[in-house]
Amino acid sequence: MIPSPPTCARRNAPCAVRYWVCLALVLSAFLMPRPTVAEPSAPVISEINVEIVGTVTKPAHLAAFARRIILLEEGEPFSAEALEKSLELLKSTRLFQAIDVPDPPEGEGEMALTFRLTPFRRIKEIHINGAFPLLEKEVLNAMTIYTGDAFVAAKLQKQEALIKKTFKNEGYPDATIRVTSEEDPEDGHFEVTVSIHKGDFNRIQRVELIGNNGFSSARLKLRLDTWKVSLFYGEIPRFIQKKLDDDVDNLRKFYRAKGYGDVEITPEVEHLADPHDVVIRFRIDEGKKYVALFEGNTEFWGLTLKKELAYLKEGNRNELGLKKSLRNIRTRYHKAGYLDAQVSMEESDVTVEGIRERELLFSIDEGPRYIVRALDIQGNTVFDRKRIEKQMLTHLPGTFSAGEFVPDVLDEDISAIQSLYLTKGYLETTVDHKVTFIEDPETDRKLADISLSIQEGMQTRVTSVAFNGLQALTPDEARDAIALKEGEPFREYMIESDENTLSEAISEKGYPHITITGQARVETDDDGSGRAEMAYDITEGPNVTTGAVFYTGNFRTRERILRREVELTPEEPFSLTQALETQRNIRNIAALSAAHFRTIGLKEEESEVNLLVEVEERKPYYYELGLGYDTRREKYAHTRLGDRNLFGQNKDGWIAAEVSDIGYRTELGITEPRFLGTRINATFSMFGEKLEEFNQDFGTRTYGSSLIFNRRFLEDFNASLNNRYEYREQYRLNDTPIPPGDEEQYEQRNIVVVTPSLTYNSTDSFVRPRKGMIAFGALDISGGVGNSLDDFLKYRYELRFYKTPVNRLTFALRGRVHHIEPYGSNNSIPEDQLLFLGGTTDIRGYSENKFLVNDSGEAVGGRTTLLGSVEARIDLGLNVELTTFFDTGSLRNASEPDLSDSFRSTVGAGLRYVTPIGPVGFLYGWKLDKQPGESSGNFHFSIGYTF
Repeated sequence: MIPSPPTCARRNAPCAVRYWVCLALVLSAFLMPRPTVAEPSAPVISEINVEIVGTVTKPAHLAAFARRIILLEEGEPFSAEALEKSLELLKSTRLFQAIDVPDPPEGEGEMALTFRLTPFRRIKEIHINGAFPLLEKEVLNAMTIYTGDAFVAAKLQKQEALIKKTFKNEGYPDATIRVTSEEDPEDGHFEVTVSIHKGDFNRIQRVELIGNNGFSSARLKLRLDTWKVSLFYGEIPRFIQKKLDDDVDNLRKFYRAKGYGDVEITPEVEHLADPHDVVIRFRIDEGKKYVALFEGNTEFWGLTLKKELAYLKEGNRNELGLKKSLRNIRTRYHKAGYLDAQVSMEESDVTVEGIRERELLFSIDEGPRYIVRALDIQGNTVFDRKRIEKQMLTHLPGTFSAGEFVPDVLDEDISAIQSLYLTKGYLETTVDHKVTFIEDPETDRKLADISLSIQEGMQTRVTSVAFNGLQALTPDEARDAIALKEGEPFREYMIESDENTLSEAISEKGYPHITITGQARVETDDDGSGRAEMAYDITEGPNVTTGAVFYTGNFRTRERILRREVELTPEEPFSLTQALETQRNIRNIAALSAAHFRTIGLKEEESEVNLLVEVEERKPYYYELGLGYDTRREKYAHTRLGDRNLFGQNKDGWIAAEVSDIGYRTELGITEPRFLGTRINATFSMFGEKLEEFNQDFGTRTYGSSLIFNRRFLEDFNASLNNRYEYREQYRLNDTPIPPGDEEQYEQRNIVVVTPSLTYNSTDSFVRPRKGMIAFGALDISGGVGNSLDDFLKYRYELRFYKTPVNRLTFALRGRVHHIEPYGSNNSIPEDQLLFLGGTTDIRGYSENKFLVNDSGEAVGGRTTLLGSVEARIDLGLNVELTTFFDTGSLRNASEPDLSDSFRSTVGAGLRYVTPIGPVGFLYGWKLDKQPGESSGNFHFSIGYTF
């Protein structure tokens, strides 16, 4: 008789399970010599129950997800191994703080299992108090817990230590941190509060430099952030260790660049009577100043060779910098074709005005330059001479090449030619070369005649392809995927590429654990040609399907918002590509700050993979306030209040307002990032605006709404369609009368405008572009409702280019064309729709809108504007830019007759201070063709670049 299993309850390791395992082992040991005795069979699982213990949102959903993870099935024999794997998979989800499998009730060969799962409660929100001047994000980055994370009380104390360390690094050594939690009785989750009392900070009282003889303290301090902040009040002059380390590094680089290759800089921090007051000292051991002189150099300027002096960047510890400098100079000459160049160095110590100098005289014997005179290629039949020459770096003298001969380059060229032949299946191509040198007495050069003799050999082609172990694809599908098909030239380097291609194709069929090994058997036929028989040994591994997707951490975001971003389909083959697309889609949701993904069962090579998505929501509400001044608007203020996750739908709803010296604008809007489930961004807004621009004798009141569709594609392109309705009213300023014949313009008008546009943007930065271009084109299709005054087409084109030829110099160029063309019965354009030029945003040097004026000095608009600008932006250091510019433009088809439409130009200069949110600058423009009665130029103040 087999005894009944004992009754006990243990978490994660039920006694009944161990009983059956032990019993099986004992019986196996005793009964193995007696095969006639039957072993006891494992009980059949009659029922599997999943119980969710505690308060949790959607317990049935969580139970169903857990059930899919459990590998045991009802109606199948019990397996201890499957139970252990199931428990490990449940643990790997990190969803449950307790997993309990009590002893199953006794039965006649049957077993009922119950999994009691106690979920972690989650961190619903993290409140941070007292962090300023640190940003809330900096505190969150220091913590190891986050919104949506599992709540573990023991982790809170660890967060205090992490945050305290962050504040200590930021200059607050006595900061006290308290992290507390409070349970939300409605859902059982927790809100965590971080209370920060920063205490006194370490204040930099002064910065001293000791030992600097080569440079004044004033000059060096301008390079020190620690000195700059010491000039301010409040909490700005905090002592931060990282800034001190950066200053030491910057000083060292500065000294080395000036020739002090042996400089040593030692920082000291002294605490005064008040331990929070500190004095920073930089002890500088300048060492000798290295002064490099060159003689014998005719091919390269001294400034060019100076770039090869390694000690200017790396220092000269143990003379390694000088040794590397000599090698660099020789290498530069060698690459230029001076194969016999000799470089030696003599040194002497001198003292100049109290500065110890180490004079280094680099003596260069350049020798003759080796130039390619002739290049002869023989034996090539597969490729013509032009194709082979394109593969080479060795060229005859020409427009873009001096024709220098470098043996190392020729060796690389021979390898490149052989690689070219490999692409066509020529495996044994050899290239013999012969170089003959002839001295040119007139130029003292050595001329190289190069002869290449190519033995192409015979071509090897793929004669057969076999796929061993392939089931997921048909042989034809597999052949279509690879490059080494029958009849194609054999290229050994393509085997690995085909392995990867096949692996990806098969993996997408639900075989993520696939392994492929490609092999080629190459034989030679009687005619000398080669044939390659390809064989791919494929181990597909288990077929894997997609299980369930479970979401956690989305306290406000609706689950359907997350589900629509999932590319995986339950019960369909599991696709790694779709899993990665799902991760990218969910991380791009604006309402989330982060998302973490776990593929449950993938690493364990189970037949079903379940996806767990743990999201971290951004704080939904935001408020913005800005104050400023620029020449176009003068004083202005703007504000914006919004909810970036309106109703949990990942919609951005906002209300905004701006008021300035030229008017005001209010706006109420909502943005849907997935219009009708597509990747099109849609924004609907309603607005009201009053505008009285400078130097115009009219103003406008506009009320309306707009619906904008926007779609990014091909990374750098953006297409947009703007649909706008306006109720517009134009009025006169300063009680000036309406000009005769213009009465209709000052009546209330209803206008509908449709604007398709396309933008290409390849710039490297939105705030401070240094390279790339922007191309923009738009067409305003305007139509009046009940009037024909606003029946016109407005064409807008603009090109911008940015180029940085050297590190501190950026050129910016802009060209712009705007043109209005009436249609239908309309022959005139209302004054408030005309184009104007002049001011901060287009042609600097002119007052706002006063590029073209009439005899009375009043601004005049037109139907066509042409504009060109070029700027040189010179980085002076310390975030300061010197800007010089040239603007030119023309305003044509003016509203008043007999006015010039010629181009007029300005030049100017200014300074900009570059902040993290953009530059702030003063510019002055001078008119190059000043008219009688005009000013010579104009000042401009702006936030941001002109273009």
